[in-house]
Amino acid sequence: MPETNCFRVLLDVRVLDEKALYESALREVNDPSTLLIAVDTLKLLNDEGGIDERACLATLLDPHAPPAGTEIVHATIERL
Repeated sequence: MPETNCFRVLLDVRVLDEKALYESALREVNDPSTLLIAVDTLKLLNDEGGIDERACLATLLDPHAPPAGTEIVHATIERL
């Protein structure tokens, strides 16, 4: 990796309403301006009949394209 400024941004998120999170992620996936591929992403949001909270959070919080002048080196979402 070239010599550049590198930052780690961490967010701890408490899901208070799983259904609202899921519906928000669905709106994001179905937004015509998104860079997500809706068919593939929809499969991730609903894991075997249950809402996959990590996939929903990734859909909403992980940018579909990094901000101008940046490169995302690594991103993870894990259950605490």
